[in-house]
Amino acid sequence: MTLPLRYPIALFSILLTFVLSSSTQLDIEKKAKDILDKVSKTYKNQKSTYAEFSITTENKTDMTVQETAKGKLWVKNDKFKIQFDDQIIWCNGKLSWTYYIAEKELSIENYTPSDNDLGPGNIFTFYKSGFLSKFDGSYKNNQTTVEKIAMTPTDKKKPYFLITLHVQQDNNLIKKMLISFKNGIKQEIIVSKQSADQVLDAKFFEFDATQYKVDHTDDLRD
Repeated sequence: MTLPLRYPIALFSILLTFVLSSSTQLDIEKKAKDILDKVSKTYKNQKSTYAEFSITTENKTDMTVQETAKGKLWVKNDKFKIQFDDQIIWCNGKLSWTYYIAEKELSIENYTPSDNDLGPGNIFTFYKSGFLSKFDGSYKNNQTTVEKIAMTPTDKKKPYFLITLHVQQDNNLIKKMLISFKNGIKQEIIVSKQSADQVLDAKFFEFDATQYKVDHTDDLRD
């Protein structure tokens, strides 16, 4: 007995759909990799990076939005300095100092970075490993094309499950980052200004006791 013709046609359609779907998935993954490679090369070629940014935190469980915090960030290799209205953080790659301006309090601790943990020191380079990435479309912003990359961590123990990067196409700089945490919190980081190659010496990334009065110190080093 021979099968009716419709069965091989249906089987062929299923196989064709699978092949096309796999091809599309590979295409969007390759496009994401190509974009991230350009971004990585851009920041790698910078002797230092300076950025002004804002962070808005939203709790999806109770729909509350915290006040947006604005800050400034300087990064050079494994060193960084980050400044908010109420605190300043310095890190020389081995130690970090956090100074609370109003309280005149200082905390000191050892710094042990991880390549794919999200933090001030690698905010522009964390995506290089530990993520599955795909191209998620593009849009226009003031006549400039911005491309979106959706990233999911391969380590499912991470506190976040999705990070979306918004990359400006003409200069390969990160303009915005959306982070979705497992506890229902979402953060939006918008970079309003960036510049490169400032001359910053090692002392710039260390706390200077002659510049800030300290009433209390917490030394958390091992």
